[in-house]
Amino acid sequence: MLNFTLTNTMIREIEQIYRIWWVIENAPIVPEREQKLKHIARLRSWVYSTKIEWNRISYDDAEKMLRGEKIEARPRDQQELNNYMNVLDYIEQQESTKEITDKHIFKIHQLTTKKILDSWHHNKRRNEANAVYNEWWWIVYLPPEWKEVPKLMKDLLHYINTQDEVSVLIRAALLHHGFVIIHPFIDGNWRTARALTQLFLYQQWFNTKKYFSLEEYYDNDLANYYEAIFIGNDFYWAKKNWIDSTTFVEYFLKGLAHELEYLKKKIESISQDSQREETLKKAWLSNRQIHIATTIKEKWIVSSWDLLAIYNVSSATIKRDLKKLADTWLIVAEWDTKARKYIATMSE
Repeated sequence: MLNFTLTNTMIREIEQIYRIWWVIENAPIVPEREQKLKHIARLRSWVYSTKIEWNRISYDDAEKMLRGEKIEARPRDQQELNNYMNVLDYIEQQESTKEITDKHIFKIHQLTTKKILDSWHHNKRRNEANAVYNEWWWIVYLPPEWKEVPKLMKDLLHYINTQDEVSVLIRAALLHHGFVIIHPFIDGNWRTARALTQLFLYQQWFNTKKYFSLEEYYDNDLANYYEAIFIGNDFYWAKKNWIDSTTFVEYFLKGLAHELEYLKKKIESISQDSQREETLKKAWLSNRQIHIATTIKEKWIVSSWDLLAIYNVSSATIKRDLKKLADTWLIVAEWDTKARKYIATMSE
């Protein structure tokens, strides 16, 4: 069913992806920061995979949900987020498996649509016609007839799981594209496709320490995401005229390279922060002074009043801390006598 042409663009993107992947895999990161990167990646997947499907919960509110705080949101939106967090847990549990199976597909769909899809369609392949609609409820795509779905899915999984001569990254893109084209369920197909793609990459040892998330890239580029997937308004018309996944494979690889480049820069920044912390420790600074130096770096300009609001110490203590940091050339300090304000800026 799926066809693609190996292009120079694909080759360049794959080479770039593996160059960045090597840097990420070999980057020395302390466990605490490593866990934070994983947490952020999960949060981004959690929020943006559902946001693509018109979920209205913001990133900040999702963080509050994770902390167990109550937020103002539609019950359906909250249920969708809770469902997708369970999906991400399941993916991590199944990463040691060797291939994508029907069991994975049905379980991910079941978790994705729990309390969202009616019991007649929940965790079952569709047994009726289906359609993809745009935001104005116009039909933009008619998938294959439901009777053909089992055979089409069997062929797709066979190709993805057995064609070892094809790059794992290309097969991941083809899994994503093929699943959406077949549309095996009444609802939840897009989220299931993205989750399956992530599971497949994890199975093939391409998980970059679980730091990455493609969903935000798609959400920020929805028009191009949909356009790359689009094969025409009708499956049978597209099949008659050759279903070509080349455009989507290129788009998928571009998105993965973009995400990993973002991640590499984030890790490089963390490495610089770690080196800075070592410098601060060697300067025989107290934990509070190290924290003050870090605060100044993050905020760039800080007054003594700002620091007094953070630390439960006297004004004289704050001034001694700032003087110690200035004496070690970790900050540059200036007096603003008119405002009676001690301003510290980070030195180069």
